[in-house]
This record gives sequence, structure tokens and C-alpha cells, in this order.
Amino acid sequence: MMNLLGAQPVFTQKKNGNYVMEINNNFFDIDEEVKTVMLALSKAENYSQASNLYNEYTQEIHSEEDFTFYSTELLKKFDLDNKKKSFLLFEQILIPEKNAGKISQLIGFLFYPPLFWIAFTSLILFSVYTIFFDVNTHRNGNFSVSIIYTSALYFVTIIFHEFGHVAACRRFTGKNGGIGFGIYILYPVFYSNISAVWHSTKQQKIIANLAGIYMQLWFVLAFYLLGSYTGNGFFVAFSKVMVFMCFIQIIPFIRSDGYWLLSDLTGVANLLEKSGKKVNDFMKNPIAFFTTKDYVHYYLFAYGIFNLFFVFSFTYYEVRYNYAAILDYPFYFWGLIRQFINGDWHKIQFDLKYFSVTLFYYIIYSYGKQLFEKIFRKSGG
Repeated sequence: MMNLLGAQPVFTQKKNGNYVMEINNNFFDIDEEVKTVMLALSKAENYSQASNLYNEYTQEIHSEEDFTFYSTELLKKFDLDNKKKSFLLFEQILIPEKNAGKISQLIGFLFYPPLFWIAFTSLILFSVYTIFFDVNTHRNGNFSVSIIYTSALYFVTIIFHEFGHVAACRRFTGKNGGIGFGIYILYPVFYSNISAVWHSTKQQKIIANLAGIYMQLWFVLAFYLLGSYTGNGFFVAFSKVMVFMCFIQIIPFIRSDGYWLLSDLTGVANLLEKSGKKVNDFMKNPIAFFTTKDYVHYYLFAYGIFNLFFVFSFTYYEVRYNYAAILDYPFYFWGLIRQFINGDWHKIQFDLKYFSVTLFYYIIYSYGKQLFEKIFRKSGG
């Protein structure tokens, strides 16, 4: 029997009385009323049956017409056909769900909560030490590393980063998705599907979000000790690079681990979109904006303001202090393409200053595109 949803939803009750609904690999935070509607739809072949079931569940009387209108509008909001665009420009699964689950079980013990918090705190303190207090850092000043070797080793740590997310998710929920590759902004990224963690507790979600960085911090320790023991400065320098990369991933203004962590800590999904809307609402009517007493309303507004401050501060810094690299970037990028096409891979050199310039150009493109779309809509095009 095919129901009106085309699939059977799974509900998990949360402490606040709401539910997490899983359906077609989508996860939604819903209240009791919405759960009742979805339950009726999941047990009916048509809206007449669903309406009768809903009235039976609620002990109320609603017409089939009213129920049909309400439920169809609700389903449009859920977008169960996955019509919403991913924030990734490209994505491809590399390690299927089954294989990722089997491999991640080997490190699942690392995410036993008491062990995790002790180890994670210790690794954070050690990482801070290597950057600010290690005598080698002050003695060598601005350390440098081989781009080829660094990229190869960093690739290994990123794979373990994703397996960390999967392992934590599987430990707490018994489920996990696959590990894939995608393009975010203009950067290649790896990602893991841990949507099932929506069914877990807040602490478990936090651990799952920190799991990737946690795994990389183990590499910080391992490479530092290896470099210190062998006297190989490259491994010590690489461990310090890893600390900086972990710090970048925890910044909550880009869709990385820090963003998802903040989202789960506050229980608010789609932070960027919702906070942007709050800022727009404030700009349209500042007086009416402050009439509500909902703290989430002000939290989203504050996040949106801080996000804009971060973006504009970054943009100002790049224009003020990195303008030469901004002007040179198109020529630099074209040179990299020519070297790649000609097969001169061993001659390719990456200057770290151009990573921030790439983000600068993306910000200009993103905000310029939004401005153009607004002008285009107002003009009636």
C-alpha cells in the first residue's frame, strides 16, 4: 500500500516535547500537531482517509477540504523531493554508507563520552601549547613546509576527519551515511552524511560535530612527537599547520564544523538563511522588529550582524592590506591553469596569501549576485 507521503516517517521525541522526523533521508524538527498530521498522511492512501484519521487522533472535527489544504501546504514547506539546492557546487560519494560504517567502527571507542571529553580537552591544551609556548615556534619564526608533502599528509588527516564524524554518528544512532567529495566556494572539500545524528541528544550532536577536528588533533600530537623524536622539523611544522587548519574549521560563519556546532548548540537549523532574513526584517522596519520577546529572534539577528561584521571586516582587511594580491590574482590563477595544462605539476607553487583572496572574490561574487537579483526582480524582469 502506497501512502500519501510515499515513505514511512520515523519520529524521535526530544526533551522539549518536540519530535525529530526522519523521512526520505530528510530530518525535521516538528511539534506534536505536525507529527499528528504526518502520521495520518503516512497511514492513508487518500486525503479522505487521512482526514478521518486526523480527526480520530485529535478527537476534533475538521473538513476534508481544510485538512487537505493545510497538509499540502505543510508538505510544500518540507520539500520532501529535495528540490532545495545544496551549498556544495558539486558533490560525489566516494565511500558508500556500508563501507564507511564498517571502517568507522574501528575507532568508535574513541567517542565514549567521558573518554572523548578528557582526550579532546587535553589535545586542545596541547595544541595551544605548540602554537604559543613551544620554543621551536619562537626560535624558527614563520615556519614553512613542503606543499607536496603537506597536501598528501593533510589529505590523510581529512579522511580520518570524516571517519570521525561517521564513527560518532554510528555510535550514538546505529546509522550513518557515506563519505564524499565536493566543491564549496572554489575549494575542494570532503564531507560525510551524519544526518541521523538529529535523533541523538544535544551532547551527542556536539561530540559528532567535534569528531572531525578531534581526529585531526590526534594527528597534531602524533606528528609533533614524531618530529621531536626523529629531529625532523617538517613533522613538527606540519603539526602546527594542522592546529591552524582546525581553528579555521571551527569558525561559525562558514558552513564548516563550527557552523553546524553552533546550530546544534542553539537548536536552530539553517542559521545563515534565517539570520539573513532577520537582518533584512530589521532594515525594513527597525521599530516593529523589537516588539517580540522571543530570544531566538534576537539571537538570529545578533548572529546575522556578527556574520556581516565578519564579512565586511575580512573584505576591508583584504582591500587595505592585500590589494596587490587581489590585482595579481587573475594572472596568478591563469598561470596555475597553464602549468596544470602543460603538465608542469612539479613547478606549481601555492602562495598562501591567495587562499584568502579566493574567498574575497567569492564574497564579491556572492553579494553582487544577490544585489543583481534584487534589482532584476524590482525591475519586473
